[in-house]
Amino acid sequence: MTRTWSAVLARLGVPTGDGRIIAPAGGSSRELPLPLLWQRVTDDGHGGAEVVGRIESVRIGDGMVTATGSILESADYSLGVIEQLEAGVIGPSVDLDDIEYTVDDQERIVITRWRIAGATLVAIPAFADVSLTLDPEPVEPMPEVEGRPMTAEEGGMIWDSLFASAGPEAPLPPTDWFRRPDLDRLTPLTVSDSGRVFGHIAGWDTCHVGLPGCVTPPSSPSGYSYFHTAEQRTQEGAVLPVGTLVAGPRHADAQLAFQAASQHYDDPAAAVARVMAGEDEYGIWVAGWLLPGAYPQAVDIFRSSPVSGDWRRIGGSLELIAVCSVNAPGFPVPRARVAFSSQAGAPDGVQRTLIASSGIVPVSGDHSMGVNEVIKDARARWAWAQATGTV
Repeated sequence: MTRTWSAVLARLGVPTGDGRIIAPAGGSSRELPLPLLWQRVTDDGHGGAEVVGRIESVRIGDGMVTATGSILESADYSLGVIEQLEAGVIGPSVDLDDIEYTVDDQERIVITRWRIAGATLVAIPAFADVSLTLDPEPVEPMPEVEGRPMTAEEGGMIWDSLFASAGPEAPLPPTDWFRRPDLDRLTPLTVSDSGRVFGHIAGWDTCHVGLPGCVTPPSSPSGYSYFHTAEQRTQEGAVLPVGTLVAGPRHADAQLAFQAASQHYDDPAAAVARVMAGEDEYGIWVAGWLLPGAYPQAVDIFRSSPVSGDWRRIGGSLELIAVCSVNAPGFPVPRARVAFSSQAGAPDGVQRTLIASSGIVPVSGDHSMGVNEVIKDARARWAWAQATGTV
């Protein structure tokens, strides 16, 4: 299947490693699509680069040039460029034409007029804090039988076998369990007697205890699509995009790129819950259910340990990719017991990874669910003053 990507191609108004500056004003783009090239062997400039993909959208603003596109399936070297992107060892270098420039008082070249003609993936991009990140692989559709999708049972498979398996007779959760919880305060992750899971994994106003200054959790520009990489069927027949809470593996190495870090958490024996994630005025919430087929040892760890989010830099922003059980909280959430009535219903200067945790509280009874509202604008505040390789 076609692999799509998102990227930060260039920074505006800041010097490159060799002292050039692209002025924020005066920029434009050639007619789309534009070529994405890959320099397989290091050469002068972008010499020897070959086309491996398409740039399908370009945006100039907010101090950067961002883009989205796809990798060409027909390229016989596409696996090589995908492997290097997933390993985080190459990045984009923007190709410009129609250039006018001047020299400032520090003898730096300031490009005052420029047009984007393409981009090339190289080992050492001119800007240290740019990136091109592959989007999650699309899920292959089930084959059709008599004009309808084949069921998991007809295919001789167990639904969602990538994670915790639930046989044909296993119960399914109601759709309401995955909607935004109607919380009136920052609420620790909670597991009800019926298996419903809900609460916050981090609060907007909570400073990370292990980082300098006051680093608060980031909002998700993608609506948590990099966390919602699994599917969940519900009693009403809906199929929802969900993420998996895991208990067992330690956090992935902070130096790993997005794809490699995601694979670190892909252990069926560690899966304990499936949830949707979102944002309210208090922080980042999750809502879903405890998997009935989860391993008892993993469930015991999950119920007795804090949970921790893992954020990775994807296309210029930090995105949540996983939530796992840990020992020490980074973004503590108050562990006061709560109850509800039952109702129907890194390159230099840039942070690449954020890892943090909050506690879990078991309660009796279910939590009432509100209508899923539009996610509010980001309220995360950053005070990151220097680069870090670990958290």
